[in-house]
Amino acid sequence: MTILHKSAGIFIVSAKRCAFGAFGKTLKNYTATDLAEIVSKAALKASSISAENIDHVIFGNVIQSSKDAAYLARHVGLRVEIPVHVPAVTVNRLCGSGFEAIVQAAQQIISGDSKVVLAGGTESMSQAPFAVRNIRFGSQLGVNYEFEDVLWQGLIDQQIKTPMGITAENLGEKYKITRQEADEYAAKSQQRWRLANNAGYFKSEIEPIKIKGKKGAETLFEVDEHPREVSAEQLAKLPPVFKYNCTRS
Repeated sequence: MTILHKSAGIFIVSAKRCAFGAFGKTLKNYTATDLAEIVSKAALKASSISAENIDHVIFGNVIQSSKDAAYLARHVGLRVEIPVHVPAVTVNRLCGSGFEAIVQAAQQIISGDSKVVLAGGTESMSQAPFAVRNIRFGSQLGVNYEFEDVLWQGLIDQQIKTPMGITAENLGEKYKITRQEADEYAAKSQQRWRLANNAGYFKSEIEPIKIKGKKGAETLFEVDEHPREVSAEQLAKLPPVFKYNCTRS
């Protein structure tokens, strides 16, 4: 996403995304940095703004799943040929990290520190690794070291030992959202996606990605992978995930 300042205000002059990939599916071999690079190049091209005119790079990223995650925003800038001297920062505000990047880009412009900023959010949950804790300085005989699912543990607030799904349940109880209301909203969301996709509304924002098949043939990945045909009645038959006898998830 390229954000530009003019005398009349701050403008998003171009915005691109890749199609959403389902967990462990088509995009599983792409790092968050790879995905950010692809859409950043597309956004710059669509904006007709040269990479040399970018004053700052800001990207949101949550679970830091790739090996170069600590340098993510910096690597994106370098990969799209933004000059070496241009600063970059990676931000984390959980699910709002991409929005936080846009907010900070606007603040950069308002303060006069930047005129044009490349900002966005990127994530690859499929690339989240497993970890083995407490063996860096040697292992002990008889100790059972276990693999830790970094993705699952990252979705649990370790301070209060509460998974994100339970937070959704708690909010549902607080605001009296019934299972039926949740199912109807979820089904309607899927239906709205289908109507918008079939009408071609997403084509201008999605940057196709060339995917090599097992036999070397290339296909274009350009349609969101997760949405499916579903009804509220079908959703109502699914068992709860996070809480026994819950009414919302």
